[in-house]
Amino acid sequence: MRHHLLLIALVAAIVAPFICCTHNGGSAGTSQEVQDVDTSYIEARVQAIYEEEPERALSMIQSAEISGSLPSFRADLLRARLFTMSVNDQRQETAQSLCEQLLHNDSVKRSPAYQQMVLELLVNASRMRHDDEQWMRWALQLSELLHQRHNESEALRTEAEIGLVMTHLGQVNEGMAKIDHALELLDGQKDFSSLLSFILASKRKMTVLRETGRHADIPPVAQRIEDCLADFEQHPSDYSGGRANEPKTPEERTAYCDFYGAQAMAFKAAAYAEMGDAASARRELQLFDKTKYSHTNDGRKMIAPTLGKLGDYATMLAIYDEAEAEMRGDTLRYDYAEMLLARSEAAEAWGHLTASLDYRKRYDRLTQTLNDRLHRNQTHDYAARYHAQEQQMEIERQNAELTRMNYYISMGVLVTLLAVAFAIYFFRQKRMLYHKNHVLVEQISGAIEYKRRYRESLPPADNTDAVETAAPVASEKPADLNSLTDEQLFQYISGVILSEKLYLNPVCDRQTITDRFGLSEKRVGAAFSKGSSYKSLASFVRDSRLEYACQLLRQNPGMTIGSVAQASGFSNHTRFTADFKARYSVSPTEFRSLSE
Repeated sequence: MRHHLLLIALVAAIVAPFICCTHNGGSAGTSQEVQDVDTSYIEARVQAIYEEEPERALSMIQSAEISGSLPSFRADLLRARLFTMSVNDQRQETAQSLCEQLLHNDSVKRSPAYQQMVLELLVNASRMRHDDEQWMRWALQLSELLHQRHNESEALRTEAEIGLVMTHLGQVNEGMAKIDHALELLDGQKDFSSLLSFILASKRKMTVLRETGRHADIPPVAQRIEDCLADFEQHPSDYSGGRANEPKTPEERTAYCDFYGAQAMAFKAAAYAEMGDAASARRELQLFDKTKYSHTNDGRKMIAPTLGKLGDYATMLAIYDEAEAEMRGDTLRYDYAEMLLARSEAAEAWGHLTASLDYRKRYDRLTQTLNDRLHRNQTHDYAARYHAQEQQMEIERQNAELTRMNYYISMGVLVTLLAVAFAIYFFRQKRMLYHKNHVLVEQISGAIEYKRRYRESLPPADNTDAVETAAPVASEKPADLNSLTDEQLFQYISGVILSEKLYLNPVCDRQTITDRFGLSEKRVGAAFSKGSSYKSLASFVRDSRLEYACQLLRQNPGMTIGSVAQASGFSNHTRFTADFKARYSVSPTEFRSLSE
């Protein structure tokens, strides 16, 4: 009967796309809905038969993919899901490889939901393979995606998963704190998704407690799971949220509570057995035996170590015999290594020391082989990722090089255009500046020449302008210089300085003038700062030197700038140039060239 149903399902999957395409009255949306239904049906049927007939299930996937009923990426996703259900290490590796390829598939990259499916499979595969580094890697990516999708309950469940891996990597306190934080946020939330996440996070905590020997802390956690399940079963409407995986019927809810409740009992029984409380352990096992889960292979394997701890080796070994028969020779597995260790302990308890030693040696060899294989796989994964990263980096380097070349070309064109525009602007500005400075120099020269002629036209008594450089005849020296006003004293002293060209002496300063006229420095300073438009004697001397230098520059084109500076009373060429440009807005060289 089963074979007939599978055949009908396969035929329907193959024929459905053609029916949808030839049905003219149907819309595109209806066709897509029919195809989605067919795809979901195929996936459900394949998963249902995989455990008993794995090769046939894989053949169904291939047939559906060839017929077009199952898109290629969905086919790979289904294969990966089936392989993660297997305890075969090689198929776990294949599942991981398929999932890593799917992460680069365009359809998956466009769909956060598919990305979540793939990352969840990668987390499961890494957990089954005991590859803690990969487990952490994919769990972190899954947590980030769940937060982006605002799926906080599943994100917290994944945070608990990360906490478990952290304990495996040596960060026990940090990992446990992460699990406790997730449980604190999930506990008491009245929705099915949060309930499921709380139960799974609690299982992660009990696993850490068992691995770290804190067995006394396990029963309260397990009891909290049972309490939550009882509340869910009694008040299902309080947890209703319309989730696809939410149990809808009373039968489904009972099965759900039976499954996780039995696991909580198994955890408690194991903890009591480790603490030496055999009575409590057996009481929990009796409760466990009343559940449907206890009659499944997974349920029986879950309590087998507890039976051994209680001394019921016969029942434990019977369970392991059944499990080993199901393996069909596929014993290169961690769970088989645990069976060997349990057989060694049972044989030792019965006094079969030779058999115990043999089982122990087999356990050690298998554990070493599995660890070596894991390390080789990790090395292979690292090498593959490194090679892929190198290829990606090379592509990025080439793209960056092309982008850089385009940028350089664009910048070259832009710089050239800017340079041409700047050159045009610069030459125009230079030409304008040249004309402006030429006019300025003519004005300066005209003003100096005008002052000279004006001074020469005045009688000696009126020769009081102190800014000419032509040598006027100084006024007759008054009998008492101190009796003069500041203006009169300035007129007299400036006349002497100009007529005798005292400013051409580089050491002409206030001290020189005070010595010459027998006046105090204060009196001389006041004569220039208060009796004239000059700020000080130094300003007057500097301007007198600069006007004299202007005459030399115009009249002696062969004279160097340094010689002009020295001849004009400046002791420093650099200071002369700076003062000249500050006074006339052009340099001495520019003044000379513009004067020609």
